[in-house]
Amino acid sequence: MKPVYSVALLATLAACGGTSISENVVSSGGSLASPTTTIPAVAPVPDTAQDASFADLLNGVRRDNGADDVTYNAQLNTAAQRHADDMLENDYFSHTGLNGSSVGQRVQAAGYNFRRVGENIAAGYQTETSVLDGWVNSPGHQRNNIDPNFEEFGLGFARDGQDTRWVLVLGTEQ
Repeated sequence: MKPVYSVALLATLAACGGTSISENVVSSGGSLASPTTTIPAVAPVPDTAQDASFADLLNGVRRDNGADDVTYNAQLNTAAQRHADDMLENDYFSHTGLNGSSVGQRVQAAGYNFRRVGENIAAGYQTETSVLDGWVNSPGHQRNNIDPNFEEFGLGFARDGQDTRWVLVLGTEQ
């Protein structure tokens, strides 16, 4: 049976919102662009050390808001990294991939059988601390950050010079 996707915007900040899918229903709530944007097309190698330090930051935010910690998931990380790379390489910024894919389709393609999945995207931020601060200060993104139904995460990061793309994917498997 194919999942059914419906889209509803929850928050708007500098481009759109962020995306959260629950029981195969999509709702949007977070994309964030910082003021700096120049887009050359080179994608870096993912930094798993960054994912570990980001987990500490994200879980601090979650604990401060009464949510349990999330743990790193390689499949979610693959989906997040692929989307960050694609946005940077192809000079766009959207929750929808150039091929029309949604976050749910991207995590399934990475082998993650989700019950619930959410996505925050950002551009132009230079550090994991600054991008998380941006997401915390955006209501739609923060809803995803602290959603107690999420159990795992992956973080995608692509940089070329000062241009960056960040993708945080949060999920819970079936």
